[in-house]
Formats: sequence, structure tokens, C-alpha cells
Amino acid sequence: MAHPNLPREEVVDRLMRVFRREGYDGASLARLSAATGLGRSSLYHHFPRGKEDMAEAVMDASRQRFARLVLEPLSAPGPARPRFEAMARGYAEFYDSGRDSCLIDLFGVGTTGLQFVPRLTISIATITGAIAEVLIEAGLAEDVARRRAEDALIAIQGALVLTRAGGTNAPFRRVLAELPDRLLA
Repeated sequence: MAHPNLPREEVVDRLMRVFRREGYDGASLARLSAATGLGRSSLYHHFPRGKEDMAEAVMDASRQRFARLVLEPLSAPGPARPRFEAMARGYAEFYDSGRDSCLIDLFGVGTTGLQFVPRLTISIATITGAIAEVLIEAGLAEDVARRRAEDALIAIQGALVLTRAGGTNAPFRRVLAELPDRLLA
């Protein structure tokens, strides 16, 4: 069924679901077209460079949502623990409690993924920097704060991989539940 009047936001959301399920290489134009209800010519009208433009639109939308759910709580005033707890809730919502695949993983693999590495590197630096800043405010030395921030991201990403491979989101939920304590230990 065609959906020629879908708002761009809805089109990008549908594209995101395909990329999360299939990865960049597996997201064929046929699948992207079927998911949006738009023909290939309509997709190229909205995304002139094809799949690359679609992926960039998905990453931009994802970045905005991530900023709202995960980064904003970290920049809020107040003690570190409630900020980390809010960040963990944001991660849970962003990844649908671990059921959604990580876009860093999906767009960072394969030869076609190389074009997205610079954007992904910035995303990683942004989140680890935001976590480290809260830890520094809480009194940790900068080197310790940065290492813990990186370890937190490693734990979250690892839990997402285990969730996908193991068919249960228990590792992801556990990592998020323990994250404030691990960061502030």
C-alpha cells in the first residue's frame, strides 16, 4: 500500500526500523520501499543519493532522539546519581529495553560502513564525554572519569550484542540497572 503523503519523520522512522533489522548492507531498496510504501522513484525524490541519504537521515533522527533521551539528563543540574539513573532510563527507551539494534554497530561494519565511521566516532566521543563530565563534577579525576565513561559504553554495547545473540534483554536491563553504581563506585 502506497503512502505518498507520509510526513518525512514517519518515513525516516520506517527506514530506521529496516536499518535496525537488516543492517546497512541488508537494507535493500526493495525492503526500504516496502517499509515506507513509497516507490523507488519517490524514495530517490526525497533521498537523491539513495540509501546513503536514507542512512544519514536515520542517523540524524537517531542522534536527535538520543540527545533528548540520554544526553539531556546528563546535562541537567543536580547530583550525579539521579542524572545517571535518568540516562539509564533514556537508554532503555532509546533501545526499546534492548530490543532495538545499535546503529553504531549496524552502520559501522562492512566496507560501506566506512563512510559513516567519522560520524560514529563523534557520537562515541560525545556520549563518553558527557558521562565523564558528570563524573568529574562528582569529584573523580579526569583520567578515571574518562575510563569509566568508556567502560560504561562498552558495557551497554556489549549488553546489546548479548541481547541480540541470546534472545533475552536481561543482560541489557541488568547493565542499565547497575550502571549508576558502577559509574560512581
